[in-house]
This record gives sequence, C-alpha cells and structure tokens, in this order.
Amino acid sequence: MGNPDKFEQYESQDPGLGTSYQKSVKRILNEDGSYNIKRIGTIRMLKDFYKYLVDLNAWKFGTFLVGSFLVANLLFAGIYCWIGTEHLHGINPNQNPFIAAYYFSAQTFTTVGYGAIAPIGNLTSFVAAMEAFVGLIAFAIATGLIYGRFSRPSTKIAFSHNVIITPHKDKMALMFKIVNQRNSVLLNTKVHVLLSMIDEDSSSNMITRKYYNIPLEVDFVRYFPLTWTLVHVINDDSPLYNINLSEIREKLSELLIIIEAFDETYSQTVIRKHSYAEHQWATGVKFKKNFSADDNGTIILNINEISDLEVLS
Repeated sequence: MGNPDKFEQYESQDPGLGTSYQKSVKRILNEDGSYNIKRIGTIRMLKDFYKYLVDLNAWKFGTFLVGSFLVANLLFAGIYCWIGTEHLHGINPNQNPFIAAYYFSAQTFTTVGYGAIAPIGNLTSFVAAMEAFVGLIAFAIATGLIYGRFSRPSTKIAFSHNVIITPHKDKMALMFKIVNQRNSVLLNTKVHVLLSMIDEDSSSNMITRKYYNIPLEVDFVRYFPLTWTLVHVINDDSPLYNINLSEIREKLSELLIIIEAFDETYSQTVIRKHSYAEHQWATGVKFKKNFSADDNGTIILNINEISDLEVLS
C-alpha cells in the first residue's frame, strides 16, 4: 500500500463503527444496508412494541393484524359461552353456540351490530360494552400503525452488484452505479463514501480498521432521473493506489456508502446506506450503458441492466 503517511489527507476518524477488534470482521454493513452487529442489552420487543410493528415486513404485519383480530374474538366468544349463550338473544338454535357467540363477538368488536343477536342481562351486556371499547381502541392503534408504516419516507435506490476497478481517463478508477427504482425524481442527491481496511498488529494480536474518505469526481447532482456512475480516480494519492484485487480482499476492504437526497414525493430528505465487500470487488470489466434514446428522442432507461458488465478487450 506504500507509505501510509501519504494517505493522511484521506484518513477519517472512526465513523461510529469501531476500529479495534480481536478477530477479523467480514463486513460492517450488510448488502441491504443493515449493520452486521448483534446487539445485547437493547430494549426488548415488548418494551418497544410500536417500533417492532412499524419495522415488521408487510406479510408478517398483515398476519399479526388478522391473527390479533381472530384471537381477540375467540377470547370474547369463550367468555360469552362461559356466561351462557342463553344470555344472547336471537341465536339460531340450529347453529353451534360457540360459532354464534364468535360472530356476535366479531360484530360487537367492530361495532357493526347487525342486531340479529343481542345481549341479555347485566353481565353479558357489560362484557359486550367492554368488548366494543376494546375494539375501538384496537382499531385506533391499528390505524396509527398502518399510517406510521405508509407515511415513513423510504428510498428505492438500487446499487450495482459489483464495485469495479477499471481504466478511466488514462488512469485506473473505482466505480459503482446507482439508480432510483421509483418514478419520482430525487433532488439534491449527495453521496459520501468511506473505505475501510484492516491493519493487523502482530505485537498486540489486534486487528485495526482504518477509514479513508474516498473523493469522487462528482458527489452531488441536482437531479437524479437516470443511472449515476460514481467514480473515484485512483491516482498516487488514493488509498487504493498500487493495490491489486487480491490485496484488497486480504485487507477485508469494504466500501461504505451513504446517500442523502430530497424526495419530492415525501417532501423530505431520505437516506440510504450500502456497502461493498468480499466477492463484490471486481477488476478487468466495465459497466454496460443501460440507457439510450429511441427514434422519437425519448431516453429509455433499463433499470434491470444496472449491474451488467462486459469484459475489457
């Protein structure tokens, strides 16, 4: 890697990911932008249930809502059966009592109240009133959770599968591509890149991670409707100068990327994290162009081809 003092201008302080470890760490950020960190002693799910439900994926969240509704009505149906279904006026004698109590519970819980079945007596009426109250609270909470999930600003910025080192303007350069997968246009998009490399200290048996700021040819654009190829020129001042692919992987090099942009749909600033490490480094290739103009002068962008590579001739 040459003289380390040479790269002091690019060295960065610990960005909050740690510098010293007793064992090597494969990567700091996973490909999806989540941290490769197992946290012990955090707030348990039940103590932070709102965040857990807001962060839950759509399929599990839907299952939770439906399951909660079914379980709540099973509980109240059981209470009505315990009190006695003779206290529910209008039950069809040919219908299973528990099923009838369940349907009455569902109508009460949702405050629909068709009127076919009605409670008789103080105890049954009290339970029905409590169930209606619980139903109102439950639907208010569910509405808040659904709003919280849908109103959260999020990004759909896709990254190329690989970060490549390829010839560029008579030099070598590091490149990766990004594209906005939504139809909305991101404005004032800013990209910040850090390079992490390990440095083993044989005397202390410690593995130290060093961080380097990676300057880009262009790190800010006003408009971001197409793909954007981010380029870092590897000159003699770059931390990647005179390093081959094998050395990059031996040093467990990881490219840490943060993107900030203003999303016109949400009218808010959105942030996206990503990293490249291990097998994602590549050389001897270049990116294929994935947009062109048709006969009418319209630009055609193929988002699915963002990661397409071709071998250098």
